[in-house]
Amino acid sequence: MTFISILKELWKRKLLVVLAVVIAATAAVVAVYQVSLNPPGLSKRSTPTATGSSEVLIDSARSPIAGSKRNVEALSTRAAVFARLMASGDIVKEIAKEVGVLPWEIQVTGPMPFPGEAPGISAAGETLPYGLTYTQIGELPIISISSRAPDTAAARALAAAAPRSLGRMVAQVQKRQKTPATERVEIRTLGPAQVSASDSGPSNKIAIAVFFGVLLVGIGLILGIPRLVTAWRRTDAEEDTLEDVADISEPTPALVIPHAGVHQEPHGKVRQG
Repeated sequence: MTFISILKELWKRKLLVVLAVVIAATAAVVAVYQVSLNPPGLSKRSTPTATGSSEVLIDSARSPIAGSKRNVEALSTRAAVFARLMASGDIVKEIAKEVGVLPWEIQVTGPMPFPGEAPGISAAGETLPYGLTYTQIGELPIISISSRAPDTAAARALAAAAPRSLGRMVAQVQKRQKTPATERVEIRTLGPAQVSASDSGPSNKIAIAVFFGVLLVGIGLILGIPRLVTAWRRTDAEEDTLEDVADISEPTPALVIPHAGVHQEPHGKVRQG
């Protein structure tokens, strides 16, 4: 089938083509917009999300930040360890308990957690309702915390709970090990948690893809169904022809009419009547 013949056939069925275009356009609109009948209107589909952020400074009782000759490399190394620790299961459980969500609803990204301690780590490509991301800022002893939640209140709560949960865990370890006060690590939150909201929804590219996808399916049906019906009828006609030929080719049994006055005796003898 050539391109010209396809166009001619579609022109013959232009009403069906128009119907396919209308259906494709409707599907594209529904994929991106919410249709309201009462009152009539369209509103773009959107998924509200909120993000929060906070920063944690890993410091010590004898802070090297106050003295120009003191080395901060040791604290930077601890910051990398703490960023990994915050992705572990105990910290995630602590944060989930404070915020009031389930631990396995929190998607944790950032430094790899300790083996076997990551209930919040999700499989690649999966998106959980809540999220936490930990990043060490350069070579500084600062951990950046980013949170994600369906609303601003939850996003702020996650961003604020992460530093507190880390601080409580470090304090418990120091108390259990009886670490001297001059050698203790201090967790300092750099300002309150910040939060922002946004609405994310399907883009116009999705609408275009849906339109052309549905339109191609409709055109395929317009061109394919008549050919299917024609082939079906041709097959039925060929089967009927074969049946007629088979009936004609069968031999017809000869009708023997005995001649008057002639009788056939047993053993093939014939006598006159």
